[in-house]
Amino acid sequence: MKKVSTVTFHKAQNYGSVLQTYALQQFVNKIANEKGEKIEYSVINVEPKAQKGLYSIYKKGFSISNSVKNVVAFFNQGKLKSKQIKFGEFLTNYINLTNEYPTIEDLYANPPSSDYFISGSDQIWNVRSCDFEDYFYLDFVKDAKKISYAASFGPLKIDWDKYDKDKYASLLNTYDHISTREVGSAKNVEELIGKTPDIHVDPTLLLDKEDYKKIQSNANYKNGKYILLYCLEPSKAQLKIVKKISKKLGLPVLITKYNNKNDIFNSFVKRYDTGPLDFLSLVDNASMVITSSFHGTAFSLIYRKKFYVLGGKTDNRICDILDKTGLLDRSIECVEDIERVNLDEVDFTQTEKFVAEQKQLSGDYLTTALDM
Repeated sequence: MKKVSTVTFHKAQNYGSVLQTYALQQFVNKIANEKGEKIEYSVINVEPKAQKGLYSIYKKGFSISNSVKNVVAFFNQGKLKSKQIKFGEFLTNYINLTNEYPTIEDLYANPPSSDYFISGSDQIWNVRSCDFEDYFYLDFVKDAKKISYAASFGPLKIDWDKYDKDKYASLLNTYDHISTREVGSAKNVEELIGKTPDIHVDPTLLLDKEDYKKIQSNANYKNGKYILLYCLEPSKAQLKIVKKISKKLGLPVLITKYNNKNDIFNSFVKRYDTGPLDFLSLVDNASMVITSSFHGTAFSLIYRKKFYVLGGKTDNRICDILDKTGLLDRSIECVEDIERVNLDEVDFTQTEKFVAEQKQLSGDYLTTALDM
């Protein structure tokens, strides 16, 4: 039996991070079943040092930002604790994890025995990220095949002169197969080692809506008569656009996470207890999704939703997938764009074709890389 071990952002309390972890696991197992291969797939249960405090209910430090977040947390601590529990339950119930490594040093001292190691998707190769660690480049692997699948360097160009370019180039050169998630990430690989990697879609797009509906909860609001707003750090200008859209369509706005201080004095419906399975259901049931998130965009495509992306053309990851699915018109760049916002059905014809092609390409790549 082949053993396959993956490193990724599985412990981030971020819907996209945990759901892409689940999707890659399910897709690899599906390929193995189709090929008649027996494999043991697991996610290496270790967590970046910075990530342990990143998703705590109360933030350390006395900055204005942290103080405001802690006030919000105080009045919503029950919901936030419930959310944490739901993320933990998702990992326990849906992800095949290795034994937990309490520290990264424990991983280096006693790495799992495996035939294949995968650097999974998400921004795990983004050296600029606060929760980045070198183990995402599989530097602890000695005698096994090293693969990446749709690994991302993030939305911004990396100035490698400010980082240890030689070290990361050396690590990338130890990979047997390299796959990135977007063109911008592929260019980073080309700059580092002079090789052109494969480009594959985010793992979430490898599963169908029906695959997710099997596990989603029954979370809803007003029988679906709402706009789901999923952003990471929306600006005041973007929130102004959202409020105008809400007024135009006569639909309330529901949010699942505290974004920034601009959330305190708005009339949004706050569902801070939303776990991964609730998030899927809220996407499924919404009249419209508005997002500035890559995974918010991805799940809008998966569920074939009426959706708009705030500033989609300025994020190379989102712009890339909107362009390939023929949906660049779903990007809202300014207040004037509100005029074309409506609840008309979206034409997903090109999306269907693109996703089908990408599933085939991803399947072929992983079949080869894992010698199936």
